[in-house]
Amino acid sequence: MQTIDVARLTTHPVPLVPGTFIAVSGQGPRGDSNGSGKTSFLAAVSILLADPQWQLHHRGGRIAAGVLFRADSAGVKGLGHNASTGYIIGVFADDDDPHQTAVTVWIRLETSKPYFQVRWADGVHLANDPDEQQRYLQADSIWQSLRGNEPISASRMAEVLYGDSPRCLAYLDTPLRPPVPSLLSQQMTEMAPKDIGESLIALSGSKGHLDEEREQRGQVLEQRRKRDASLAQAAERDARDTADLRAIDDRDAARAELTAAETSWRQYVALMYAQVQKADRLAAEEIEALAEQHGAAAAQAKAAEDELAGLRRNTDLSGDEARRRDAWTKAKKHTSDLRLNRTRVSERHTLLVDERNRLLGGATDWDGRSAVETLVERDKAVEDRNRKQILREAADQAVGDAQAELQRAEEGRAGNAGQIIDALRAQQIDSVALFDVLEVDEAVRRDWEPRLWAYRDAVVVEHDLLEEARNVIADVPGALIITTDDEEGSLPDGVRCRLPVTAFLHALSNRFDTLFSPPGALDSVLGLTVTGGFAEPQTGHDAVLTRLRRELSAAREKLNIAAGHVQLAEAALALAVARHDSAVAAERLEVVNSEEQELASKIATLDGALVTAEGEEERRQSEWESARDALSGYQHMIAALDVKLAALRETEKARLTNLMNRKKRRQDLDVEEWRALRPTDADDTDNPYDEQTSSNPADLRLDAVERLTEALRLFGIDPFDAESAPDELRECVTLRVALARHEGGKAPQTALTTIALPLRTKLDVIAGADKVTRTRIVEQRAEHQRIHHGLELDLADAEMRLGVLQDMISQRVEGILSRVSNAFNRLDEARGGNGADLHVATSVPDGAAEWVWEVTPRWKRSRSGGHVSYREVANGAQVKVYAVQLVLAAVLADSETHGRVLVLDELGNSLGEVNRKDVLRALKRVAQESRVTILGTCQDSVLVDAADVCGQLLWFSHVSESDAYNRPTRVWGFNEMSEQVELTAGHIRSGREKEEGDD
Repeated sequence: MQTIDVARLTTHPVPLVPGTFIAVSGQGPRGDSNGSGKTSFLAAVSILLADPQWQLHHRGGRIAAGVLFRADSAGVKGLGHNASTGYIIGVFADDDDPHQTAVTVWIRLETSKPYFQVRWADGVHLANDPDEQQRYLQADSIWQSLRGNEPISASRMAEVLYGDSPRCLAYLDTPLRPPVPSLLSQQMTEMAPKDIGESLIALSGSKGHLDEEREQRGQVLEQRRKRDASLAQAAERDARDTADLRAIDDRDAARAELTAAETSWRQYVALMYAQVQKADRLAAEEIEALAEQHGAAAAQAKAAEDELAGLRRNTDLSGDEARRRDAWTKAKKHTSDLRLNRTRVSERHTLLVDERNRLLGGATDWDGRSAVETLVERDKAVEDRNRKQILREAADQAVGDAQAELQRAEEGRAGNAGQIIDALRAQQIDSVALFDVLEVDEAVRRDWEPRLWAYRDAVVVEHDLLEEARNVIADVPGALIITTDDEEGSLPDGVRCRLPVTAFLHALSNRFDTLFSPPGALDSVLGLTVTGGFAEPQTGHDAVLTRLRRELSAAREKLNIAAGHVQLAEAALALAVARHDSAVAAERLEVVNSEEQELASKIATLDGALVTAEGEEERRQSEWESARDALSGYQHMIAALDVKLAALRETEKARLTNLMNRKKRRQDLDVEEWRALRPTDADDTDNPYDEQTSSNPADLRLDAVERLTEALRLFGIDPFDAESAPDELRECVTLRVALARHEGGKAPQTALTTIALPLRTKLDVIAGADKVTRTRIVEQRAEHQRIHHGLELDLADAEMRLGVLQDMISQRVEGILSRVSNAFNRLDEARGGNGADLHVATSVPDGAAEWVWEVTPRWKRSRSGGHVSYREVANGAQVKVYAVQLVLAAVLADSETHGRVLVLDELGNSLGEVNRKDVLRALKRVAQESRVTILGTCQDSVLVDAADVCGQLLWFSHVSESDAYNRPTRVWGFNEMSEQVELTAGHIRSGREKEEGDD
């Protein structure tokens, strides 16, 4: 099998030995097998073999496309691409002649439609370019070359390539496909007995027989459907024919009702015309009298209206009152504006007085200088204070640095040597500073301190740690390392050292000559001179501490001096700020005094203007009140005449209303309309009905409308819903509804005979067709009875054949489940168990329901005890053992299906050592006996036991989380069919020679 852009798997082909137990393990980035890619490989195997749990029949196989490489899932976002296309390729061949029977299947997976396509071709077609990147390009080329076979869809793959029985059943611990409890998932307690029965039947290869029964049962159901459909159609036809006959009877009744309705309508119109003629003569007499009364009332109202108009033309009091009111309003506004202005000026004056009082206190300490001069003095004080604060902070930092350096020296980590010591100690390498362990007597300081000065930052390590120390400080430029001697030697006179560095010291002694004036040391080979004359000792731990403590004391003294300077600067700044504030207050006080005097003068001016304005306002108000009183008397006279005129007009209006209402009632008699509704051959004197003895007109009209309504209903028309009526009768229904709602005294717009004319026409036209329909219905009913009898005979024959087939399948499946139960028991006893069996309950299908076999696995927990159901869990590991045994028992019971593959992910989880070994031995035995290929992933704890029994081992390697892909898969195994091995050997080797360490 070969994968292209599937998860983190490489493109190198992987051989699989058929008919054996294949252990799958590897090493992930954290040292164990997690994350090595083994589950991804098993997912690819199960997709290649159309494992039903991938639901390839759903959404075009989109779920399977989830195995394509994704950089985020691989943990290398930004370092790898997300694959949009990938391939899973498998080579299949028969044992007898692999070279002649080889077939290669290619599955193309895509992230967009089509998600899943399959092609195949005879022979071996693998991507075998030595370069891995070229194999990606080669894969697309090979796919295009396989056009001889058009691609098949995901839903047809299993049927076309593998037949009815499932080729592969797998449990995968992966979120890429929907989790479904199954026997392979070792979650047997979560499965119902019905589901266990379905799984065992599928594993034993008997699903095809159930499909045959389902097809035969479908034919019976189809035959029954035809019979039932025939009966239903017969019932529908009978109901339809009965309805047709009833409709013919209804149409006959409708004709009779329509004739009676037309008769009642003619009588109603004749009687109503005689009544409205008499009422019209009486109305003409009343209208003449009402017209005379209205004329007299109109003349009286006109006289009162002329008198009122004359009075309104004789005065202009209203205009005079309005002019004086406007003058008073303007005077009030002027007074109000002056008051508002005076208030605003007074408020501003008050604020200035308050501000002056505040400024008097602030200007008390003014020394006569301007605000500009005091501002310059304040800015200088701020600058001086800031400068001294910076000096104090620098002194404080110096104290901190001296303290830190002293602390590091006390710990033996002073200066640059301390940084090197820290780096070495981080890697557990012991080291010390040279000047911490080396001391020089006062008598020889002049000779040795110049020689040693260049190595004041050097560190000493053990000679056997030199190479390791060099690697650690490779990134520390200028680091000095001195190694101890292999053997101890004598130190130079006057020099003491806790570590054996005699070789180093003697080399310095030999290279340098002592100089006396000035004191120092000379290396004549290098031409190097080092000046001496150090005032105090430079070597030795105590000497270093003494020097650093003195430096710390000096730094603290500088800090105290700097702090005193800052205090003096802050006091000077406070004095400068106070002087500047006094100068600013004095300058502002001068401006405020000037503005306050100006506002006081303005207030006095406004007070005089306000007195004058108030007097003018009072005079204008008095003039307006006099004009208002004159206008009020005049308006009372106008109001009295308005009341009189209104009364006269109301009388005239009431009499006009009476006149118009009477004319309207006469018009509403509709004399001409009733005349038009009479028959064309009648005249005004033709009235055969006596008003005292004839029928009530309302009863005649109601009878005519009700009979027309009944005629429509009998014809199949809803008399109240015009929208549901045919086009030619829609107006008939609409007008009938209007006629029924019409008031009895008014003449209708359309005569009933005109409304009913379309219905009368339809009834007359259809009369002949009704006779033909009666004859046809009688003849067809006899023919349909004969057809239904034949369908009943066909259904009885199909049901008999189905019963025979179901009996045969029941015996076969029960026999298979019995063999599974026996194999289940043998496997349990072979591993030292107490025995196991299957309890089977059968539910024969009824109609379209499924055939159900409820299978309950049971086993004994003691030799003398009874069988216990799998649902009574007492030991989780024990249930997993029996789940695997049950799967193997179903495979052993099927002797007809070959080439089966079982995929077990996370094999051996939660199993103890004894159970694990039992399960692994059973897997090996079943694989050998039934030629079943079993792939099982083995965690680290399982791998040792699996290696003893497996026929092949696959080792996956993903050594670093920063790597986008695995390393090539390693394979160990034995296949006695050498021709199978040779078939793809060249493809497997291609490209692996370049990978270091591949097997």
